[in-house]
Amino acid sequence: MRKALHRIAVGVILASGCSSSLVGTWMPNDAAAKSKNNDVVFKQIQFQANKKYLAAARQGEKHEFLHGSYEFNGKTLTLKSDGRADRTYDAIIWWGRELRLASNGNRQVLRKQ
Repeated sequence: MRKALHRIAVGVILASGCSSSLVGTWMPNDAAAKSKNNDVVFKQIQFQANKKYLAAARQGEKHEFLHGSYEFNGKTLTLKSDGRADRTYDAIIWWGRELRLASNGNRQVLRKQ
């Protein structure tokens, strides 16, 4: 009975507040994060309550500013930008302060500011 109630509580929390826990500004733990296969490395990313995002990123040696909309379900983060393919990451938030992203064998840890 106790396990069933715990599962229900976790499900309600995940369904009700995934994106709200993402809202804010995130920066990397390691400023020297590198991409194994020329994927995007975030220098800073801001998620807004209106499901929009702004980011400063690096792809290889090229520095970029990205913006668009996002979707987050507690496990997967999808970034949508005009004129670009959608980017999907395995994503999890630890203790409300650490965002762990993984995509194409690359991993990045961001901290909420």
